[in-house]
Amino acid sequence: MTHFQLTDRGNAANEDFVRSAGRYGIVIDGATGLAGDALFPDRFATNAQWLSHTVGEGVCAALDAGAPVERALSEAVTAAREELEATLGRPLADVDPDSVPSATLALAVLTADTVELYGLADSPLVAVMRDGSVFLSTDEVLEGLDAEAVRASVERAAGRPLTGPQKRALVQDVIVAHRRLRNTEGGYWCLDPTGTGLAHLRRASLPLAEVVAVAGMSDGFWRVFGDFALADAARELPALTPGRAGELLGRLRAEEAADPDYTTHPRLKRSDDASLFCIRPA
Repeated sequence: MTHFQLTDRGNAANEDFVRSAGRYGIVIDGATGLAGDALFPDRFATNAQWLSHTVGEGVCAALDAGAPVERALSEAVTAAREELEATLGRPLADVDPDSVPSATLALAVLTADTVELYGLADSPLVAVMRDGSVFLSTDEVLEGLDAEAVRASVERAAGRPLTGPQKRALVQDVIVAHRRLRNTEGGYWCLDPTGTGLAHLRRASLPLAEVVAVAGMSDGFWRVFGDFALADAARELPALTPGRAGELLGRLRAEEAADPDYTTHPRLKRSDDASLFCIRPA
C-alpha cells in the first residue's frame, strides 16, 4: 500500500486538517463562523482551525484505537462541543448560530474487503476503479449554492473593473444566506459542534480489489481537477506521488496568482487551503 498526505495554506490561516494513515485517510476543511472572535488564540488562529484539528485529531485517535467509524466521529464531535461550551460558558443552543464554525468531512477507511467512504459537504472523495471509471462523492447541493454565488458575483460586477475581493463583497448577502442553510432540510449537511450533520453522512462501499486509488481533498485542491481543469483525476491518481501532487499544486497557485480579479476562473476566493490524502491499495 502506498499513501501520502499534502496540505498548503491558501488563506491567512490553514483551516484544513489532513492525515493519511494507510488504513484510512481524512480531510476536514474548516469554515469560520460569520461572527465572533477567535476563542483559542493561543492554540488556533481561527475557530474553524480549532474545529477541524480538534475533531480530526479525535477521529484519528479513535480509529487508531480500533473504534468503529460512527463512534469515532460522534465522540470527536461531542468532545469538541463540550470544549466549546466550556469556553463560552453556556450551552451551544444559546449561542448565535452565525458564530459557530463548521467544516467538511472526507474520510476513507480500508477494510479487508472494502473501501468505505464517508462524506459531509464539499470536500470530494474520489476513487479510480480498475476498469478506468471514477467514483466521485461530493455535496452537489452545496456545490450548486457556491456556483449560484459565483454567477451572482459575475452578474453584479457587470463588467466593472473590480478586484476579486470586491467581486466577492458584492455577494456577501448571498454567501450569508447560503451559510444559514447548513444542517437544515432543503439545505446542506456539514460537520459542526452540534453533531446534527452526522445523521446525514454520505456513505459508499467499494470493493477493495476493484479500487486502484482513493483520494480525499479539500475543495481548494479539487480546483486542480475541477474548475481550473489542470489535470484529469482518472489519469493522475493511480500513479500520484507527493512530488507530482506538489507540482500540480504549484501550477494551481500560479494560475490563481495570474488571475487576481477572478476573471478567467470566476470564483469566491483567490486561493484556498489545499489538502489531499491519496491511498493506493497493494
